[in-house]
Amino acid sequence: MIWFLPLMVLVFIGLPVAYALGFLGLIGLTVNINWIAACSNLISILFGATSSYPLSCIPMFILMGELSYQAGITEDLFDAANVWLGRLRGGLVISTNFACALFGACSGSTIASASVFTKMTLPNMIESGYDKRLATGCIASAGALACMIPPSILMVIYGIIASQPINKLLIAGFVPGLMSALLFGVGIYVAVRFKPELAPDVNAEKISFITKLRETKKLLALGLLFALVMGGLFVGLFTSTAAGAIGSTGALMVLIAKRKFTWRGFRQALVNAGILSCSLLIIITFGNFFSFVISTSGAIERFTNFVVNLNLSPTAILFMIVLVYFVLGAMIDPTSMLIITLPAVMPIAEAFEFDPVWFGIIVVTMLEVGVMTPPIGMNVYTVKVVAGDSVTINECFVGTLFFLILMLVSLGITILFPELVLWLPNLMDTG
Repeated sequence: MIWFLPLMVLVFIGLPVAYALGFLGLIGLTVNINWIAACSNLISILFGATSSYPLSCIPMFILMGELSYQAGITEDLFDAANVWLGRLRGGLVISTNFACALFGACSGSTIASASVFTKMTLPNMIESGYDKRLATGCIASAGALACMIPPSILMVIYGIIASQPINKLLIAGFVPGLMSALLFGVGIYVAVRFKPELAPDVNAEKISFITKLRETKKLLALGLLFALVMGGLFVGLFTSTAAGAIGSTGALMVLIAKRKFTWRGFRQALVNAGILSCSLLIIITFGNFFSFVISTSGAIERFTNFVVNLNLSPTAILFMIVLVYFVLGAMIDPTSMLIITLPAVMPIAEAFEFDPVWFGIIVVTMLEVGVMTPPIGMNVYTVKVVAGDSVTINECFVGTLFFLILMLVSLGITILFPELVLWLPNLMDTG
């Protein structure tokens, strides 16, 4: 595994991950064969990576999120959650938590969720007297749930790299994602009960049931969109690749139905989706190239045999893998971490007969943890950048510690009770 050391060095000194993967892959291929053959193979390998049909669902899911945002679904989510939970002490934060988690069902992006809800809810929470650490920690952490809640872009990337059915992975993320959101909500409620200074007293007027229903009706479009995409995947009406196209089409219909469609906005959504998709696909492409080099060199097989010959229990091996992801997640962005680690980790998971869908949920959970922990903590920095001088970076990171503990509790439940993860995917086999 000698190639992983220079890769980590190049990443840590600031070289973009895609360039580092491509550079080392070319050197490795040259060492394994020769320069002329390396250049010849480079073309065919990169073409093979980019022509992968399942990759086409990534830009479609990203476009679905862009169009959903333009349709005002974020405001609808928060308004509906707030009318039901706003009168609880800490209700504004709890509402933000669930709205942010649900937005993951149409965005698939942690940064998008954190950015949108920082702009929309943080100023109101600070003005109302909420503790800044609780408010920023909630947004950064609940935004991370987009890693898990389908349609998760990271779950798609995991499925492509690990050669696992993407539809099952997306469905498998529903229960653990919902469980984490519920743990966050209950945790916030308990925290403000024991430390009332975290949230102000509630003086809001009682909201009628009719008003609550009226606000909840706004979620009908999101519910139909989610049911269309996930329901179709669950019953096998279409593949995960088609689900992306159907989801983005559904989001476009919602945008038109709500009379918020403009050609300028539509063009901007296409541009944003294209830019983000290209950045992800470049990393994936060179990641495939790097993986090909180290796998053909025999390094992966030797490393797998070394780990197996340690004679450790499967639990100990799983703990080691989780620890590796915890450390790397604090320094590398989630997509890059998947690309770098999976070629080495998946053979070990297969050797110890870990269920690949269940193992994927564990890996993605650790990616959620990674966007919350210093020094990188992408979601935390997103909240800070969008919030500006109203909060400090220390307040943001301290605020995520409470939610990090809850996330690790969710991880523990996932590990102890694999049937929670595999229940829905197994129903797809029997349906």
